Amino acid sequence: MAVSVSGAARMAEVRAMLDMLDPADTEAQLIDRIRRVKDVMAAMTAVQAEDAAELEALRHENEKARGVPKARRGNGLAAELGLARGQSPARGTKYLTLARMLEDDMPHTKNALALGQINEERAQAVVNEVSWLAPEHRSEVDELMAGKFEGLGPRKLAGKVRAHAERLDRQGAVARNEIAHSERRVTVRPAAYGMAYVTALVSTQQAVGILATLTRDANSVINSGETADPTDPTGQPRTHGQVMADLFVQRVNGQTAPQAVPAEVQVVMTDDTLFGDGDTPAWITGHGPIPAELAKRWIANPQADMSLRRIFTRPKDHQLVATESRSRSFPANLRRMVVLRDDVCRTPFCDAPIKEIDHVVPVHEGGPTSWENASGLCAACNKIKEHTGWTHQATPERLSVTTPTGHQYAKDTGPVLEGIPPDKRQPPDKRPLPELRLSTDCYATATTQWTAVLRIAA
Repeated sequence: MAVSVSGAARMAEVRAMLDMLDPADTEAQLIDRIRRVKDVMAAMTAVQAEDAAELEALRHENEKARGVPKARRGNGLAAELGLARGQSPARGTKYLTLARMLEDDMPHTKNALALGQINEERAQAVVNEVSWLAPEHRSEVDELMAGKFEGLGPRKLAGKVRAHAERLDRQGAVARNEIAHSERRVTVRPAAYGMAYVTALVSTQQAVGILATLTRDANSVINSGETADPTDPTGQPRTHGQVMADLFVQRVNGQTAPQAVPAEVQVVMTDDTLFGDGDTPAWITGHGPIPAELAKRWIANPQADMSLRRIFTRPKDHQLVATESRSRSFPANLRRMVVLRDDVCRTPFCDAPIKEIDHVVPVHEGGPTSWENASGLCAACNKIKEHTGWTHQATPERLSVTTPTGHQYAKDTGPVLEGIPPDKRQPPDKRPLPELRLSTDCYATATTQWTAVLRIAA
């Protein structure tokens, strides 16, 4: 399908804007240039959204001509769009929704994006608040917001849009709130330096109550003067925020020591780090690196029920090739290996947690249950893979995804433990590896690393 007249015209406008970016010599000129680049980026986002909407229309048209049932048309397109944008399937879904609504129902919001009055984040905030409305109500909100975008941050803008939406469809707003309440959940997102964010999606009343209670009780601790950290032998006083965080952990886990978390985690370490003074950071599967000393402190926790398991990696690139097994349950051991190898969903650009171990070549097509034919995927990516036109090709070293348009996206398998310095030693003499359960030949010169599986009882 040819590019629409409006899309071609907007592209010409973008090129003209780029030509206006003259060299800057003063601070004021640099600020002007930054503002113009911001406008260009927003305009390019509008062009991309228009192309995405046109792609969806073309895909549906072609699949209709091929006799694809209406309910199945466009399946997997959002994930395909996410890959093209270098993003996860979840972000691709959000962007396709944005593109569709801007094109079909919200010309004023689309124009504000093209003019640089809002950026993609704020356009997404608008669409999120009207996605549940009927098309005619979306158009009405768009009309009401025309010319009122500038100067508003995403949260303030979303609030204004939500107020219009809830006024136009009061019954729908109640139903939407009930749906939102049914989606309450708790998630964990990795943060830097051995930390993580625990996010609870609960009702506003409950969230405000939780914060008020933690604030009140932290104030009491601070006012009492007993602010020493019970887990710190130096007795350093805690800040108000630290006290609130510790109270949160204590009340969720019923424990006084925040480190003693009832969970099972896999921590990967080199043998030098575990038993000596090695400085290679440890790696928490699915979360990322933590300092070696902190990992050893966790393992030394007297409340931890900890077991060690050797794993074996290639000296050259530290990719996982084998693991020690004292169990006859091969599938469980293979699953553990795949999770260690892939860390997060193996699909390019997707960082979601691994939920399913997928047969790259399906079993019904003769695919074996083996190391070479296994991929750790999130639930969404595993479903997307089954749509028409999608294929995965994989080895333990690399996954290649081909989409219905024939485009390919690849992701190389990294080392099972990042940050290991180059090994300049001569390779050791070949020796047999102990009790390995793999369907592939293993490297007799593999280097040893360790996974510590921590089961810490409440």
